[in-house]
Amino acid sequence: MDYFLALLVSGLLSGAVYALVGVAFVVVYRASAVLNFSLGEWVSLGARVTGAGVQTAGLPVIGAFAGAAALLVVLAAVFNRLVVWRLSGRAVVAVVMATLALGVLLRGGSALALGGVPADIPAPFDGVLWRWGSVPVPPARLLASGVAIAMVVSVMAFFRYSRAGLAIRAIADDPQAATVSGMSVPRNLALAWAISAILCAAGGVLWSIDGLGGFGMGLALAKVLPVVVIGGLTSFGGAFVGAALVGVAETMAAGYLDPWIGTGSGALIAAMLIVATLWVRPTGLFGARSVARV
Repeated sequence: MDYFLALLVSGLLSGAVYALVGVAFVVVYRASAVLNFSLGEWVSLGARVTGAGVQTAGLPVIGAFAGAAALLVVLAAVFNRLVVWRLSGRAVVAVVMATLALGVLLRGGSALALGGVPADIPAPFDGVLWRWGSVPVPPARLLASGVAIAMVVSVMAFFRYSRAGLAIRAIADDPQAATVSGMSVPRNLALAWAISAILCAAGGVLWSIDGLGGFGMGLALAKVLPVVVIGGLTSFGGAFVGAALVGVAETMAAGYLDPWIGTGSGALIAAMLIVATLWVRPTGLFGARSVARV
């Protein structure tokens, strides 16, 4: 029983960080219907720039994170203005290919610019281990998960209660009606991309502190995609639930199946969850159903 509880706690802690990156994906898709498959590279760049700021410039983690977040916000603004807007109305695959190309450019560019630069992010409470009964709980992972949950809740509150959040939701539902009402579509979509960029930078830092590893485009495919497909591409709460399911399923599989079938069972379980969700509910557990007038 103690082993099961340890795996459960570990999965939930990982799921909280997965949820943060998943929400970054949902923010962009909900606002502009863009599937940003370069998201993993954004998370990686945020972590590397933060780590480089800490190790080479001697900045505190918060200061280095602020610099990384500002860099990603600029990147998001440029990509949104120069690429997403020009591809507006084109086939979905064109935008998807553009995000994949951006991911390749970010991977190569960061390797050239930051290659050989120390980028380790110091984890707080290093070497300290708390216990919840007989279940070990690393305080660094608990802190990372708590910050991730707080940021997810903040984003949900922003889109539910703030005027800017309501404007982004209105634009997503009907851009023409929102424009007639006086809402600035370019400004609000740029805001959505900026929020996603900040979440990616935070996700990279927390991902490193949590010790999850696996940055890059594989992150988007292996972690984020199952989270948002299971939860629903348009639902923030769904991303949180999907992340918890994926995190727990992965740790349970790693704990109980890996000793029998070898490593990699976590990814297999995540893929099976995607297939099962699409079979039962193609829009995800909390995704909005499309309604067509006839």
